[in-house]
Amino acid sequence: MERTNLQKAIAMANKASQEDEAGNYEEAIKSYQHAVKYFVHILKRESQGKNGNQHIREKCSEYLDRAEKLQEYLDKKQFEAQHRKVLPEGAGRIP
Repeated sequence: MERTNLQKAIAMANKASQEDEAGNYEEAIKSYQHAVKYFVHILKRESQGKNGNQHIREKCSEYLDRAEKLQEYLDKKQFEAQHRKVLPEGAGRIP
């Protein structure tokens, strides 16, 4: 049996959450973004009723916010790694 778009979206959101919890942030970001794409498609083509559509919009907002926070974290981590000053051996010790 073929899965519905809603089932695909939910499965992708669950995958994103699992990747997030496992610390696989790059994969989590991609999965959150894919989940939102599925949900937006549903909003455009397959009405879920007023309450259902509102719930989907709220979830999309949550997923996009989380993906943005993860991306900011990864960007900061990369920036710090690139700009970390390497001290000569023994330079950090107090004489």
